[in-house]
Amino acid sequence: MGKSFGDKLRSERQQRGLTQTQLGDGILPPREISLLETGRREPAPGAVRLLCERLAPGSTGSRGGGRTGDETALFLELSARQAVDERDYGTACFLAGAGAEAALAEGDLPAWWELTYLAARCLCTVHAYRDSIGKAFSLARHPLASEHPARAAQAETLLAAAHQGAGELEAAVAHARRAVAKVQGSAVGGAAFLEACEGLVAALAEAGRIEEAWGYCRTLILPLLESGVGRRTRGKALWAVGTVAFRRGDIRTGLLHHRAAGDLLQPGTDVELWARFNNATAAMRLAAGISDDETLACIEHAEAAMSVVGLSGPEQLELAHSRGLLLDLLGEHSRAVGMLSDVYSHRDELSPQDSGELALHLGLALARTGRADAGSAYLADSERSFRSAGAGDRAAHAAALAHRIAAC
Repeated sequence: MGKSFGDKLRSERQQRGLTQTQLGDGILPPREISLLETGRREPAPGAVRLLCERLAPGSTGSRGGGRTGDETALFLELSARQAVDERDYGTACFLAGAGAEAALAEGDLPAWWELTYLAARCLCTVHAYRDSIGKAFSLARHPLASEHPARAAQAETLLAAAHQGAGELEAAVAHARRAVAKVQGSAVGGAAFLEACEGLVAALAEAGRIEEAWGYCRTLILPLLESGVGRRTRGKALWAVGTVAFRRGDIRTGLLHHRAAGDLLQPGTDVELWARFNNATAAMRLAAGISDDETLACIEHAEAAMSVVGLSGPEQLELAHSRGLLLDLLGEHSRAVGMLSDVYSHRDELSPQDSGELALHLGLALARTGRADAGSAYLADSERSFRSAGAGDRAAHAAALAHRIAAC
């Protein structure tokens, strides 16, 4: 279950001044409406149509433009958000696109903007980065974005995430900076500002600008966490800060913030986010050389959660990468080479920077089995991948390791 559908339903109901009883119209009891709005229940077949009829222009004076039934932007948006909650991102993207066209026909530009953004976000989630960039770019340059800082920041943050996924780190940093500039000093609220800041520190850290990223963590993100933001927002922010701490070699601080994030990001609230967090924190711990029971638990949590939500592709490859690195740290170098080699055969599904990390760890594992020449070749590949992404610090690190192996 998720809350995208419920949040939209509540917003539409309140916009029309309806109570939960009035929205249910004697067919759906108020408790059912409440469960739908809080994301604790998915809509039954036919419920979306019924709800849209109660929210339609003839009954409440809302938008519609003469469209009825499943042709309206509202019906398509609620259906798209239901698909998001069910993690059917392909269907969600299709419905959001159809809803955006319907919104234009209805003369509702804000609805068009929201639906186009939803489609772009779904594309980014399934790693269709080029398509996501195209949609997000049109949003960032639209007059609605210049009128509303929060919308502009959303589009720029999504552009940063998509460029980062595509391995274009300089572009990711540039868009992330614009996102923060759009909301800094505005009245958009703490959650929106934190989201923009998280995007910036993530892009900076990936690009190797670790101390600059840490400066933003200390001066912008951590102070804002004292302002009473929600658990999910706080958890994601602590996750971002902990990751930067790990990257700058401050393992104690990285562990502290990731553990705090883990206490806030629970599977009962958002199992997909929990899966992604455990996958990411396992990778950070292993990169820091931590192969303890807590690291293994992170991997197992990620595996269990991914099996529930159906995450595949790059996420599964990243998790297998972590399993291989764990084997290497535990001294099982030959088994590690086998597992990492399997992941490497699918490296085209990974971003250039993730492919670089994989090649680096495979090269080191090979060197530990006595195959220094083969290890050096993978380290050279790692350096090329990092350079193509714009991660100069990681490229230099790979080159130094290759030189060290060659000198042995």
